Amino acid sequence: MINGAPSAPGKGWGNMAEDIVAIRKKVMEFIDGPEGYLKIPYEGPDLNPRIFWHKIVLQSRLRFLWQTAVIFLCTILPSGEFKNRLLRLIGMNIGREAFIAPMVFFDIEFPRLVSIGEGAVVGTLTKILTHEVSIKSVRLGKTVIGKQALVGAGSVLRCGVTIGEGAVVAMNSFVNRDVPPFTVVGGSPLQEIKKLDKLL
Repeated sequence: MINGAPSAPGKGWGNMAEDIVAIRKKVMEFIDGPEGYLKIPYEGPDLNPRIFWHKIVLQSRLRFLWQTAVIFLCTILPSGEFKNRLLRLIGMNIGREAFIAPMVFFDIEFPRLVSIGEGAVVGTLTKILTHEVSIKSVRLGKTVIGKQALVGAGSVLRCGVTIGEGAVVAMNSFVNRDVPPFTVVGGSPLQEIKKLDKLL
């Protein structure tokens, strides 16, 4: 069974086309909807997580290649409005004057799940994720960096986390939970360091 839909575990992929179509529809509804997370469980001895995931992601090979090319280019580009416009073209919500350093690595599968607020700063070598694949499930999450938030270089943002307005994430942190507005956090595991009464 895949997310409650009828399927035939153990009988291969022949009976799963309808399930894949239903899951793709559910994913698109999630992207456009208000929920922050979507978990798609699956089971069956013939279900290979890699193949299952690719059948969901590759709704359009051309679009996937376009997204990959844009993200690769933006990885090496310096910060600036041209880079921000390119990222908006593939569905990212990039606010005015957002600063995205070179060598920021975006999850290529679902760029529409990334939102970076006005005036936010994302440091170099940061990784921003929008999905996770395990043996038993796929998990999607909307990853949000709030207005004028600062993400230090080398940090990793787990899919589905929200970094609040004016918050600060110290360098080399693993952000696996939401960060309240105007709060300094850091480390792995993530710890709260202090509250702010103004922007740093």
